[in-house]
Amino acid sequence: MGIQRALTAENVLTARFRGLEFEGEWQRVFGTPERRHSWIIWGQSGSGKTTFNMKLAKYISQLEPVLYNSMEEGLSVSIQNAYHRAGITSRDRVHLVSETMSDLGRRLARKKSPSVVFIDSIKYTRFRWADYEKFKARFPNKLLIWVGHATGKEPKGALAEDIRYDSFVKIYTEGFRAFVTSRFSESGEAYMDIWSQGADRYFGEVK
Repeated sequence: MGIQRALTAENVLTARFRGLEFEGEWQRVFGTPERRHSWIIWGQSGSGKTTFNMKLAKYISQLEPVLYNSMEEGLSVSIQNAYHRAGITSRDRVHLVSETMSDLGRRLARKKSPSVVFIDSIKYTRFRWADYEKFKARFPNKLLIWVGHATGKEPKGALAEDIRYDSFVKIYTEGFRAFVTSRFSESGEAYMDIWSQGADRYFGEVK
């Protein structure tokens, strides 16, 4: 690549970025995220992770078309139920596929392909770190949302751990609550309930 030109303070301060214009509770928790780079969502089975994924996909689809690559489950009763719980309807711009990363790459290389992509799950990509970096570099203007499993409270697997450190937004689900660490929010850390009654019971907050 060679040595790049160093940016002046003016270059940095006047640079413009396209953001996802979140509102209300979503804006409070996420801020105004850039429409590129990587996010990661991870959690134990039964934590509400898939439902949260679909709620997030539905919300983002109001701003950008969303592609959900369900490599692990494909079209299934579980995914269909998650659609229902998230309130996804035929009017929402959420499209589901179940394909290899090679096929996904070919799809995303097309003109007017979705700019926001969920990849569920990291394990099924069969990627190593070099593959992840190459894929991300191939699509610098896409927002790639990687979904993983958990060991305790940590992402499961070395690649998932590395993606967490590389991600601009990190989301951990537990007890029907999504704990969000975002570089774009004022607080940096906040949470959203996926299912309020379940979260209240899990965390002992029932009055």
